[in-house]
Amino acid sequence: MAPALDPLDPLGLLGLLGLVAPATNTAFAVVFGVFVVAMVVLIVIIIVWAVRHDVAGRRAWRARREASWPPQVQPREDRDMDRP
Repeated sequence: MAPALDPLDPLGLLGLLGLVAPATNTAFAVVFGVFVVAMVVLIVIIIVWAVRHDVAGRRAWRARREASWPPQVQPREDRDMDRP
């Protein structure tokens, strides 16, 4: 008596793929893990870069503000004139 054919696997390949699946899962896990680590590293690099530039820009802005404080008010000519 011949074994009955499975309608979902007429060639019997699912059994062979079952032997390959653990290696495929391991390879995917390794590649995906490297991808996740690379993304985390890039995110950290970008955040550190942004914070450093923000701090430098804030220092320059504060230095410009403090250099111009107190504001130099130029007297207007019409204030100095005697008004009737």
